[in-house]
Amino acid sequence: MRLLIPTLFTFLLISSCGKKIKDINSDEPIDTVDFIESFVDVELPINFNIVNIGKKESDSFFIKSKRVLEFIPDSLFKKSFGKATDIKFYRKGKFKVESEETYLFLVAEKKEKKVAYILCFDKNQNYAAGMELAQKSDDPAVIFEGGIDKKLTVIKIRNKKSADGKIIYNKSAYVYNTEGMFTLILTESNETVEESIVYNPIDTLPSKNSFSGNYVMDKNNFVSIRDGGKPNKLKVFIKLSKHTGNCVGTLRGDIIQVKPKVFQYNKSDDHCIIEFNFKNNSVKVKELEACGNHRGIRCTFDGSYLKESKKSSLR
Repeated sequence: MRLLIPTLFTFLLISSCGKKIKDINSDEPIDTVDFIESFVDVELPINFNIVNIGKKESDSFFIKSKRVLEFIPDSLFKKSFGKATDIKFYRKGKFKVESEETYLFLVAEKKEKKVAYILCFDKNQNYAAGMELAQKSDDPAVIFEGGIDKKLTVIKIRNKKSADGKIIYNKSAYVYNTEGMFTLILTESNETVEESIVYNPIDTLPSKNSFSGNYVMDKNNFVSIRDGGKPNKLKVFIKLSKHTGNCVGTLRGDIIQVKPKVFQYNKSDDHCIIEFNFKNNSVKVKELEACGNHRGIRCTFDGSYLKESKKSSLR
């Protein structure tokens, strides 16, 4: 029976045009088509949960980390594993959307850590995006699951059992878009929103500049400005919480004066650009380039904030 398994797997790696795919783990060079075709076809929906992600993986679907990193950036795996070179990877299947993208499903394992990923290649068979779907939890009270349905909606769920036995869940839904990324389209949760103390990391810095101070929209949304060491430079911290806490964000950095009473946050390594227009004890904040890497996609930092007469008590 053991001899039959490799033979069967080799048979599955025959492409539709009759060409045998190269040995994916050999030292022989391969291209993206060979990499994609080494994953067996699966039908949707596909889901990773506590049952199937906890099973021992078959060596027949093993793929060397060196080979994976030829086609997938190691940054995708750093969050959970750090160095990607020590990870064991296993191919879990592929699904091709006719004349469009191809989804690959990959499991990564290192010691007790195990994560399932979805990878997307565009219609030209170039890697476009990837994300975690589910993981093997090291907390028995927490369960992760994730997958993709027949409508190509990626769904991720985190369930946690509370001390009183209640199941608390967080559900997120994503779709792949033409810009080459998975976009969040829906979030659901039955968690109780708890008001927390807001910490302002620049609160104790000098505030002698006429623009320095705390500018407030409400208790959950504020802009803190402090001296930057030069008249044309200030420090900023923004706290954002809108849609009853379903869209949050923070940003901290330096802002530079670009014209009288107008400053900008504009770092060379950050796509986000924000303008701060100070007038009549207020500041008008406007995103000139989207700052989605600092806040949720359903809200922006835009808005008018009024200056408080004294330092905020926020810490």
